[in-house]
Amino acid sequence: MNVVRRVREAVGSRWFSLGLQVAALEAFLLVAASLSWHFHAVSPPLVVGYGLIVVAAGSILLSPRWPVGAVGVALAAVLASHLLDYAASPIDLALMVALFKAASPEHARRTVLLGIVTVLGYVVVQLISTGTISLNTLAIGTLTVSTFLVLGFAVASQRAFSRQRREEEMQRRVTDERLRIARELHDVVSHSISTINVQAGMAAHVIDHKPDEAKAALVTIKQTSRDTLRELRGILNVLRQVDEVESRQPAPGLAQLDVLVNTAARAGVPVSASVGGLARALPPAVDLAAYRIIQESLTNVIRHAGRASAQISVDFEPDRVVIEVSDDGRGTGVPDANGWPEGHGLAGMRERAAAVRGELQAGPRPGHGFQVRAALPTNGAIS
Repeated sequence: MNVVRRVREAVGSRWFSLGLQVAALEAFLLVAASLSWHFHAVSPPLVVGYGLIVVAAGSILLSPRWPVGAVGVALAAVLASHLLDYAASPIDLALMVALFKAASPEHARRTVLLGIVTVLGYVVVQLISTGTISLNTLAIGTLTVSTFLVLGFAVASQRAFSRQRREEEMQRRVTDERLRIARELHDVVSHSISTINVQAGMAAHVIDHKPDEAKAALVTIKQTSRDTLRELRGILNVLRQVDEVESRQPAPGLAQLDVLVNTAARAGVPVSASVGGLARALPPAVDLAAYRIIQESLTNVIRHAGRASAQISVDFEPDRVVIEVSDDGRGTGVPDANGWPEGHGLAGMRERAAAVRGELQAGPRPGHGFQVRAALPTNGAIS
């Protein structure tokens, strides 16, 4: 088995497989020819007949790169075998296999021409050998050639279709991964930059007459930027496919809810959080989606709500987790044509909820403020 494995690795799995097919075909044709010629008492030198069979079957090795050449060599060997009167030779099977492998939906015209040339070759040999054309023989030959070409065409079409599906699936996965990474980067960066922007503005405003408050704002900026760098490092490690276990940071989840509350508080937005129901471990995808939805909701409060406070509610129900983030500020802007406020934040939250088969609703509260409510299933969610 080691020898076979080494040979396969040396020549490549595709060529190794093709070589085995050709060797099996050679053996079958040689044995079949020996039996046939024994009973038919063939007069020409058998070594020539065997040689033609080896050439015809061996031509299939040319099929991957030169399919037309493979058919040409096989056709020449077959016609020579007929002209030399090797009666009842199975050599025609090698030609049919070469035609089967040469058929291609990408070269339909070439496939048809190969079939026509093959049939004409048989007609010429029959004229030379007998001086006449048998319609029955012509019909059988045409049907046989057409059958192998159609089968080869169908198999090649199926392979091309499967290859296209694999490529489309690969492209879809790449696109989905890009969207996932884009959402991660958006959620991490936008939340932190919003906090830094608010704190930097406040520090610039009070640095002359309230240096202590300015100092506190700068400390918040430092802490927020450090947290952002840590999360970005985690995302980059995933992109680089780092194998070291210690370098893999666990994905954030509701266990880090206090981090979001403290970050918003440092940005000047008081946040109260409550957890209802029986808290439990969530599927990773649901846990991350819940965390990011809360994070983006607080980011919108920091950006748009003005001087406001926010309330976070997490309710663990038997088959889902329901999260609500509301504020008492001035809202998040003018809705677009779909009823969603401008920007990518709410659209991204909706995508996150949909990715785990959940639902998300967002809109103004009666009177003032804004509310985001997401219901994320914990049974059957995509993890």
